[in-house]
Amino acid sequence: MKDTKTRILDAAERLITELGAEKASLRKITDEAGVNIAAINYHFGSKNNMISAILERFLAPLSKELHQSLDRVLTGGENEVPELEEVIRSYLVPLLAFSLRCPDQQNFFIQMYGYIDDKNVFMQSLRGIVEKDIKYYADAFLKALPQIPEQVVLLRLAFFRNTAFGIMEGDCIMEESIGALGLVPDREAMIEEMVAYAAAGFRAGVKEKSSTIYKEETHEN
Repeated sequence: MKDTKTRILDAAERLITELGAEKASLRKITDEAGVNIAAINYHFGSKNNMISAILERFLAPLSKELHQSLDRVLTGGENEVPELEEVIRSYLVPLLAFSLRCPDQQNFFIQMYGYIDDKNVFMQSLRGIVEKDIKYYADAFLKALPQIPEQVVLLRLAFFRNTAFGIMEGDCIMEESIGALGLVPDREAMIEEMVAYAAAGFRAGVKEKSSTIYKEETHEN
């Protein structure tokens, strides 16, 4: 039997995503979980903290898979230089698996954001989860691209991450665009094309301004 905290999280996540932020009242959530309002305060302290817990739980499997995927690439130890394409692939494959498991992820984030009272709490929670993953990958990308200035690598990593999440959102990889162009969707082939596309971007020549912009701004501030 599930514990009280899990029952509350399950009920809140299901009702908020299915009914929408406006209709999923705390009363409905507690009724479904078989608890009273006091139980939410006892286990989470507030409604905002409850949503943060749901968010963390939702993204925890993806975070774990990303770390495990990259760990398999970094088997050579701290001083080993990983292959860029393998680092990129280790990010894309778990992200695709997550998207296929959670085709309604966009609705999940929209409804959770709409339900929380303090939007800053939501963004801080999301930022904290994302930072752990992106910093873990940052070290690998820096090792794989020793010829590219650090600040440029990190900026390109930000571009890559946002692009990867954007095109993998939902239950497919750009299938509408692929179909409109008369191509046959093949997820494995598209992953490999994305790897090649991203790798070329990471290795692209560095503009003079690009390698100094952050240092200049830091100095000025």
